[in-house]
Amino acid sequence: MFFCAFGVKASHIVGGDIYYDYLGNNNYKFYITVYRDCNSTGAEFDDPLFLSVYLQNGTVPIQNISVPFPGSTLLPVVFNNPCVVPPNNICVQRAIYVITVNLPPTPGGYTVTYQRCCRGPNITNLVNPDNTGLTLTAKVPGSETNATVNSSPRFTNYPPLLLCNNDDLIFDHSATDPDGDQLVYSLVTPFSGGTSANPLPNPSPPPPYFPVNWSAGFTALNPLGPGATIAIDPVTGLLTASPQMLGLFVVGIRVQEFRNGVLIGQTIRDFLFKVFNCNITLQAILPTQDQLPTNTICNGLTVPFVNNSFGATNYLWDFGVSGITTDISTSFQPTYTFPAAGTYEVMLVANPGWPCTDTAFMTIVLSDALNVSFSSNDSLCINGNSFTFIGQSNGVAGTVYNWDFGPNASISSANTLTVSDVNFSVSGYVPVTLNGSFSICSGSYTDSVYIFPAPEPQIVLPSGYECDGLSVSFGNASLNTTDYHWDFGVNATLSDTSNLTTPTFTFPSGGTYTITLIGSSAGDCIDTITESITVHELLSVAFTSEDSLCITGNSFDFIGAMTGPNFTTFNWDFGPNASLSSSSDLVVNGVSFNTPGTHLVTLTGSFNNCVESTSTTIFLYNEPTIDFTVEEGPHCAPASVQFTDLSTADSPIYYLWEFGDGQVSTVQNPNHAYPNSGVYPIQLTIYTTIGCIDTLQLQADSLLRIHPSPISAFSVDPKMTDICSAAITFHDLSFGANSIFYWLDDGNSFSHEPSLTHIYRTSGMHRPMQIATNSFGCSDTSYQELFIEPFSLFIPNAFTPDGDEFNNTFFAKYALNIVEWELRIYNRWGQLVFESFDPNAIWDGTFGGEIVADGMYTYDIRYIACDALNAWQTLTGHLTLLR
Repeated sequence: MFFCAFGVKASHIVGGDIYYDYLGNNNYKFYITVYRDCNSTGAEFDDPLFLSVYLQNGTVPIQNISVPFPGSTLLPVVFNNPCVVPPNNICVQRAIYVITVNLPPTPGGYTVTYQRCCRGPNITNLVNPDNTGLTLTAKVPGSETNATVNSSPRFTNYPPLLLCNNDDLIFDHSATDPDGDQLVYSLVTPFSGGTSANPLPNPSPPPPYFPVNWSAGFTALNPLGPGATIAIDPVTGLLTASPQMLGLFVVGIRVQEFRNGVLIGQTIRDFLFKVFNCNITLQAILPTQDQLPTNTICNGLTVPFVNNSFGATNYLWDFGVSGITTDISTSFQPTYTFPAAGTYEVMLVANPGWPCTDTAFMTIVLSDALNVSFSSNDSLCINGNSFTFIGQSNGVAGTVYNWDFGPNASISSANTLTVSDVNFSVSGYVPVTLNGSFSICSGSYTDSVYIFPAPEPQIVLPSGYECDGLSVSFGNASLNTTDYHWDFGVNATLSDTSNLTTPTFTFPSGGTYTITLIGSSAGDCIDTITESITVHELLSVAFTSEDSLCITGNSFDFIGAMTGPNFTTFNWDFGPNASLSSSSDLVVNGVSFNTPGTHLVTLTGSFNNCVESTSTTIFLYNEPTIDFTVEEGPHCAPASVQFTDLSTADSPIYYLWEFGDGQVSTVQNPNHAYPNSGVYPIQLTIYTTIGCIDTLQLQADSLLRIHPSPISAFSVDPKMTDICSAAITFHDLSFGANSIFYWLDDGNSFSHEPSLTHIYRTSGMHRPMQIATNSFGCSDTSYQELFIEPFSLFIPNAFTPDGDEFNNTFFAKYALNIVEWELRIYNRWGQLVFESFDPNAIWDGTFGGEIVADGMYTYDIRYIACDALNAWQTLTGHLTLLR
């Protein structure tokens, strides 16, 4: 709550407006309506109210009038839903201040204003509403207008203060004007006014006046906020709203008055909606007529109604027919046939006679349906087309008709039922519409007439048809053409025609022909085109010759053949390695080639721009050669030797190998076994039977030498021992070797000594190897086997020192010697209970002369065994003492 410096208290204003009546003799009677929240603790109505009058562009009021307080009226809570209990904390008072002011005509007219603060702290859609006042103002037209005598429009009804959230409001917010001026309605932003610092300005300031400051998400066109809808019909003033949130919402409604199309004044109503949650259990809801599923205004007298009500179990319809009482129904959604065209006010009562009931109304306007149609020529060619349109209608006398033939018709429109001699400048489907109207009903019928386009036949000759022989496949690029007739111009025959779109025709012989194509789009829409073409017999060339020859003394004969025009010319291409590179004769003999291999020969025939070629390859065999090789040695007996043929020939080669030991082979790359050492002479004979036919022979007397191989043998002593006595002696027993290599199978140990002693460091089975090699590089390999027993240590995991004859002590068992020994035993708290450095020592389960407790003990053993590694080993574990 705010207080001004002069002690004037801010009032919680709900809304208001100003309008006036012209009384004559320049006297105007002003009505200032102010609404106040009587539940607030703000100031009472102003007594007096200060009304300020300004000239156009004036800054000092020419009059500042004190209007006495007329008293106030407590308004009833307007709420139009009997099935919802409104809140009980709503209180609105209204005061209508009245004053008569003499305002002589003056250019620019007068502005009459009242300002006040404030609106109250709980308004939802304004910024700082408790410091935002309102301005009520009216404009009196100036002497320069045609409205020096004018009374302003005034609203007929005050909207309900309460709205249900998520419910629809339909309210007549229309105004009346004593002068009959045109009224236009809109949603606007109302003006702010006094502030908490100056809640009752005296005088009220001059225009312009500042609008209220909307909170984020709110505007003049949507003062109810996001998701809500609100609108006012600009012509009827019907206000519809559907709120979607709770709160207090300021709304501004403006009505403008126009006289002869000129704006002369306006009235702005500034008011408040309170939106609260309603538990609506029943509501009668009817759509408007234009929301019915079918058009019922001019579609006969039978109307299928829609019922959008909810919560009711019984319904009563009254269809508003005067003079009868049978125009009722209790159906949920009835269909009713009215007796005549006209306007009817239909009423629906939901749950009639119950305490909670609701009523809805809808206006139905009915007229007989107006049907129009027409007939015309079916279709015409565009050349010289002329249509007659004959209209049909069930319209009564006075029905107005209007034809729309479109922009491409010789007559764009007509108003008689029958219209003749209409022609069109475009082809295809052309829509034509006949409209009829009488009173508020109208009918329309649209159909299309078809105009065949002028055909444009067009012959398309295939690319290179002159070279394709006597059969020609014709293309077709005709436009606006559906039927075709071809004549291919062959004299003395009637079978040279076709009705196909793209025909193929075979001419009887070469020559020049005139092709005719007649194209038609329909009926008499016909056009003709001709085209001259020259065709020739199909050109083809071929030749024969020898297939292949040996390069020695080769000579080829080429015999050409052709079909086609007799003026065809020829050209041979024998390639760069021929004795004759080219020729224009059809038959060419004695052509030789100087290189072996494949040669391409081409014969080309041509006339005009037509070219046809054929090619083939001939082959010249090269003279054969002989050679071979033997895989690199050394070759050690017994040896398996691979022989590789290096001979060449362009035809299959036949082989005969002689291996120097009496054995032979006919394989190209044989492998031969030599069991004994020695030097063997090798001989290869080859021969060919086609192409360059020949027999060749090659002998190598000392190419292959087989060397003797050594014999590997050795002994080991002993073949079985233990890791503590692991010295093994090797004795060489090989024959014919000059070097020895041992791999001892003991890690990476090896030796080149023929005889040696090796101490093994690893136990188990061993398989040493000997490789014996002679001076020729030939070698032999042999193996021996020996076994070395490992060192082993056994530690029991439990003992029972209970004094019987079994298992009374704990000790280690071993098979081989132990060099160093450490044994320690700990209880579960880590206390040392036994220690020994003698591998033969035993523990009897005592500590300090006392028997220890049963349970788990840990042992730790470190030892050095007799094996060759000779290093400390560690062994840990657990033992269980039981009694």
